[in-house]
Amino acid sequence: MQPPRYSRVLAKIGFGRGQLISEGKIKSLAETKSLSEFATQLRDTNYQDQISKVLLPFTSRKLERAFHQNLIETYIKIVENSPKDANLFLIMYLLKVEVENIKALLNVVNTQFTPEQKLARIYLSAEEYLKHRDVIEEAAKAPNLNQAVNAFKNLPYRSALDMGLKSFEETGSTACLNVLVDKLFYDKIHETFDNLPKRERAHAYFYASLENDSFCLLALLRGKALDYDPNWLRLAVPRRNFDISNEQVESLLAAVDFESALKIVLETHYGKYFLKAQTPQDTIGNAEKSFRKALFQFAKKHIITENFNIGAPLSFMKQKEVEVFNLKALSIGVEATMKPDDIHSQLLI
Repeated sequence: MQPPRYSRVLAKIGFGRGQLISEGKIKSLAETKSLSEFATQLRDTNYQDQISKVLLPFTSRKLERAFHQNLIETYIKIVENSPKDANLFLIMYLLKVEVENIKALLNVVNTQFTPEQKLARIYLSAEEYLKHRDVIEEAAKAPNLNQAVNAFKNLPYRSALDMGLKSFEETGSTACLNVLVDKLFYDKIHETFDNLPKRERAHAYFYASLENDSFCLLALLRGKALDYDPNWLRLAVPRRNFDISNEQVESLLAAVDFESALKIVLETHYGKYFLKAQTPQDTIGNAEKSFRKALFQFAKKHIITENFNIGAPLSFMKQKEVEVFNLKALSIGVEATMKPDDIHSQLLI
């Protein structure tokens, strides 16, 4: 029966929701005059433990890292306490952290950074939970990209990294490495969704489809804006999508420029998330925010209705993710001495 299976994680979710920062407090944080005052205002929140470990002086980058550490700890608690069949899908949130860790690490391999400086960019708590810390530390010690890639030989990233390494050897850029690791992640979303019990798929569908399909559309539009080769772009997008047909993907790949591609996107299931702006970059950025907002609104809407299924942890994890997004935007705005109204415009509330 579903209620007993979800009882442990529902207790964690109930406690976690009680610790979420209210919309009123989020708005009031934009009024703070310095990052020191901003951090002080967060003393009565569950971010205090991470903030207390930040070395002074405060910077938005240091605080962002503290916020993300807290988010990862939340992910781990939810994954640990969820039913096994749901756990295999929910762990994708931690794998997303790992993907960002791998990209951050490989992008600085051919630099003068020490292994310690490289690891300072990594969220090791996620790697410890996934039992991949030894691999990450080995990659951080690698003197070149070839040896760093070899450190991942026993993990599922190996084939994507090998292909990206060939591109690096030809171009000197790690861009292909980043793209192929991202693609592997979104392919994995589809795979883990398919492996969910049928009764759970309906509750996970909106989250999985929007995450996967938005990545595909935004990647194609970015590629067209930068005039990337269609064959290269084909490597960059997931092999399968949810509400985008293969024909639509092929049409986007064949589009001659950004404007042509945008017209095709506007005719898809996701056209409502796109509004043409002054530049392609603004159009893409606004759409990215619209997708994030749609996921957040869906999560809030289903707080009550999603109780004894995977929708409950997904809803809470998305709320927590948006809270961290808002805190990051606030810290950047306060550091830049932006006006409160301008900071508010960057928030998802």
